[in-house]
Amino acid sequence: MTTNVNSQNADDIIGWFTESLISTANAIGLKVTTDGTLASQIFQGGENQESAHLEASDLPAKVSALRIGRYSVLIGQLPGTPSKEAVDDTLRRFRNQSVIARSYLSPNEALDLQVFFVGPVGSDNNDKWSTLGLLIERDEKVARKITWLRPTEEANNSSSYGDFVKRTFLAEPWKHDGVFTMADLDSLSRIPELTDGSLARDTAQTWVQLTLKHQDDTVTLVDSLIEAWSKRGKA
Repeated sequence: MTTNVNSQNADDIIGWFTESLISTANAIGLKVTTDGTLASQIFQGGENQESAHLEASDLPAKVSALRIGRYSVLIGQLPGTPSKEAVDDTLRRFRNQSVIARSYLSPNEALDLQVFFVGPVGSDNNDKWSTLGLLIERDEKVARKITWLRPTEEANNSSSYGDFVKRTFLAEPWKHDGVFTMADLDSLSRIPELTDGSLARDTAQTWVQLTLKHQDDTVTLVDSLIEAWSKRGKA
């Protein structure tokens, strides 16, 4: 579920993205609150200590923060061009911001701190941005990071955002329209040979028997399955 907007430029995309996250969280029953302390320039308890203040040049120019369920999320924007130097600087600033945010969180809450990055228009179909996006998401220093690389067409923002959500803690993969049925393990014994003839019927039956016999001993089970495969068709 996302917020509908008519215009999304560089100035309001973070606001749109933040409102979309709030709408998504509300739709699945998670409590959401804004928390400006996580986006502060001052470590908790350091109001009167100059050393507890970070300079603006060491922090993101724009950042918003939400608490969604047990998660704390910092939201920021990636640079306008796919420059590794610019991305590295953005990461540095958000690592610093994450360190400040963690000072306001309990040890358990700090484990669930994440950073959501919004990419520039057209970054979803740009090879350089795809590579940089992977590098960003592999960087888990201080907090986990996930990127939303935006499409060129504004009309596609909502569907692209939906794909982004599927990669986050807001996804609900257990909700589906499919119907599953339970099948007997014994039914494997009735499967025909594979079309390429690589799995004989007696081998499949042996696998079923071994699985039942060694279900509590995985090491022996694996060795037995391999041995049965090596002897296929030799009986």
